[in-house]
Amino acid sequence: MHVAGEKMFVDDAGKQPTLVDPAAGIVTEVELFVAVLGASSYTYAEATRSQRGPDWIGRHCRAFAVFGGVPLAVVCDQLKSGVTHACRYEPQVQRTIEEMAAHYGTTVLPARPKHARDKAKVAV
Repeated sequence: MHVAGEKMFVDDAGKQPTLVDPAAGIVTEVELFVAVLGASSYTYAEATRSQRGPDWIGRHCRAFAVFGGVPLAVVCDQLKSGVTHACRYEPQVQRTIEEMAAHYGTTVLPARPKHARDKAKVAV
């Protein structure tokens, strides 16, 4: 059971969807980002060009705006653009992501590697 406002679980879908520009006929693979609030299971999804820092921060900020607030913690996986040192017990989060979290008054909690249950609400 999750407490309201406590956690937002985030992940990228395993299979990359594509966007098609009908005017130019260009097909682009995108990342499907999903954020789920722990207590309500209220869900936000967005396609972004990558999982890199600027896209990572932007999509989280847009999720906060849609949800109308910021959770105490964001539970994510240990992707390379967000975690500089993957570790089971004390992963190090990238500096700009830590700064974003501090700005919004939240914390980023990377899930343990190979423990999908740590973020089961959003496992896609």
